[in-house]
Amino acid sequence: MKRNHWLLAVALPLLLLAGCGAKEPDPGAEAPTPTPAIQIEEPQSQVLHSTDSRSYYTQNTRYDLETMTARDWRPELPRGYQMTAEGPVSDGQALYFVLTRPGESSSKALGRVPLEGGEVQILYECGEHEQIGIAYTDGAGEYYKRPILLRSGERRCFLVNRWGEEEEDSTWLYAWDPASGTCEPVKRLGGHVRFWGEYQGRAVLRDSWEPEAGLFQLDAETGEMTVLLSSENAETSQFVLGPALLIRENFICVGSIFAQNPDGKERVYCLDLETGAVRQLASSDDGYLLVRVQDIWDGKLRVRGSEGYESELWYVDCATGQKVKGMLADESGTPMHIRAQIGEYYLIDVESERWTKQLWINDQGEPVNSWVNQRGLALIAKEDYWAGRPDYQIFKWEGEQVP
Repeated sequence: MKRNHWLLAVALPLLLLAGCGAKEPDPGAEAPTPTPAIQIEEPQSQVLHSTDSRSYYTQNTRYDLETMTARDWRPELPRGYQMTAEGPVSDGQALYFVLTRPGESSSKALGRVPLEGGEVQILYECGEHEQIGIAYTDGAGEYYKRPILLRSGERRCFLVNRWGEEEEDSTWLYAWDPASGTCEPVKRLGGHVRFWGEYQGRAVLRDSWEPEAGLFQLDAETGEMTVLLSSENAETSQFVLGPALLIRENFICVGSIFAQNPDGKERVYCLDLETGAVRQLASSDDGYLLVRVQDIWDGKLRVRGSEGYESELWYVDCATGQKVKGMLADESGTPMHIRAQIGEYYLIDVESERWTKQLWINDQGEPVNSWVNQRGLALIAKEDYWAGRPDYQIFKWEGEQVP
């Protein structure tokens, strides 16, 4: 049963004043305990995310944190363009997203629309052998990759990957200037640069063609790349050369597959960038042949173990290497899925009362209609999630009656 001690905190401030005509309070009565307000700080990172201080956005839905309602988000696109499968990012003033123009010479473009609505502006349209850089900027818990947008004062920077027979592969940093309305290349970053996370508010990149060069932090203000981690250090080189990296907060996690190890076991290691400590957080000795890094939330790594048809998810404390117990889980004991974080809250997937009809083909090749539960999205305080308290509030679709 969910406690609702902070539900009013997400309502619009005007709702608190909606008691016109109500009785005057009794001066002798004890004053009620004020409802704690949700504190959402404006992001300080250069990297734009799926959330701002007001909302969380997917490809076609806006989740309003003030009203705790969800509604369709479908801007009117310029003629010939379609939305891609990626979601948008927000800078608190506008949304940025990738568009595609189908056809023989299909091309991608970067679009922008103000939060209050209006005309979609095309900031950059890719050439024949170009692509806007996208990544899981909110972490692997997200279902949508998103364009890599970086704050640079009033400018907004993004990555463009180029390839072709006549031109060597390259990744460029571009900047859009709202004052002049122009979009210009800033500098060439490397051959094939990928986004792996962020540290101290700056994007962390690695060139896939030259991984031995190390991990770099990009300062979008200056365009400068500084070495975050070098492959010259034997103890930490695995975190530079590893095929699957996860960089969140002050931790870098990497998994080594069984083919890389003489004993045929998989392992997950974690490097604390602040202390330099390296720990093994998971391995095939935990009961599963395959172990994979999933995501990091407040210093806790989500790990997936699997073997055959069996699989399990669990969390490990990056600082201690101990398994985390007591977090919010479903009936099967699987930790509730975290999509993103905003301030001191998580956005999690939960069961909802909405059902949708799904068409599938049975073993006889016959079409079958069935009803499946449509997952809902909820907001929960971080402390409640890790304490296992189901004190969350589900977003309601606009028009639905809120009990």
